[in-house]
Amino acid sequence: MRFVVLGAGLMGRAVVYDLARSRGVREIIVADFEAARAREVAREFGGGRARAAQADARDIAGLARLLRGCDVAVNCAQYQLNLQVMRAALRARVHYLDLGGLYWMTRKQLALDGAFRRSGRLALVGMGGAPGITNVMARHLADRLDRVESIGVYNGATVLNPPEDPLAHTFSIVTILDEMSLAPVVYDRGKYREVPLFSGAEMVRFPAPLGRIEMRHSIHSEVGTLARSFRNKGVREVFFKISYDPRLIQTAQTLHSLGLLSRQPVRVGRAEVAPRALLEHALKGKAVSTAEARDVEILRVVVAGRRGGEKVRLTMDATAFYSLRPSFSAVARDTGFPASIAAQMMAQGEIAGAGVRAPEEAVPPFLLFAELEKRRIPLRGPGWAGRGNRTKKKD
Repeated sequence: MRFVVLGAGLMGRAVVYDLARSRGVREIIVADFEAARAREVAREFGGGRARAAQADARDIAGLARLLRGCDVAVNCAQYQLNLQVMRAALRARVHYLDLGGLYWMTRKQLALDGAFRRSGRLALVGMGGAPGITNVMARHLADRLDRVESIGVYNGATVLNPPEDPLAHTFSIVTILDEMSLAPVVYDRGKYREVPLFSGAEMVRFPAPLGRIEMRHSIHSEVGTLARSFRNKGVREVFFKISYDPRLIQTAQTLHSLGLLSRQPVRVGRAEVAPRALLEHALKGKAVSTAEARDVEILRVVVAGRRGGEKVRLTMDATAFYSLRPSFSAVARDTGFPASIAAQMMAQGEIAGAGVRAPEEAVPPFLLFAELEKRRIPLRGPGWAGRGNRTKKKD
């Protein structure tokens, strides 16, 4: 099997590491706009099976030449580039997978379904942790019900060594800023609607070390696909909630009030600059290295509905801890590893078909759960007899 991993950031390196440790993987091309970073990741995480390449996702023809001949293009670049990478995959006639596009980008990606069907290739959109694992857990739970009324997705996390700076980050700062500035979308009473930023506060109890934490609405891909996937079961409500550091909420509100989250250019002297672009540039230096991250993440899905005429509420959790060898954050592990697993399933024909599909439509739950357990990401929920009660940290 041959893979191209586009994006050598915190998530991409976890994908490369997992692919390099898997049987049947012949070659991994680590592609990034910064060639030096691609070489570093290929050398450090590629297990002797990876080589580096410079790539610009905006150059669709050039990227297509790089992708040609691979089994799956695994897109770990900024989600704003998803459409360009998909078009390159179409031109190269290869399968495609990404880590998500928040809500609005995912809707645009679904519109390419016909093009991928005609090419005979599959595009799996949003196959990381959340979205990704969460979608497949929703499928697993929904399949146990006759009718589905609501699906709640919760992304709970804690940092055991919290940085003093609330803007320190363990994944894409661009995505974080979008989540903090774009109005969340929920599916409510059978219709999509926007709700206010940081609304829907709800106290949720998780296993240790998270405990009882406050969750709030956030813009996310799951809402855009789960409502569609389970419409035939009668779903009327879908939402996504995440635990934000209160300091981060306050900081985001301050940045918004100052106009620093605006993409509209302003004139400063003789130059024009978008405040948001300047902010992104300044915050790139605040990325928390994988060697420093000490986080725990629990992804939870709650599906309510009816079975045999009775009301039923089902809950499933997936738990990820940071690791020391190699040094990966929990977010990198439960985002990069499922992407690698699904890409291998696609290459081996275990995930088949053509078109643009969401994880809940394509990924076999039991196969994914078993592979996650092997990677020490345990799951706990009805109908899963794996090692779901183990939550002790492992390297």
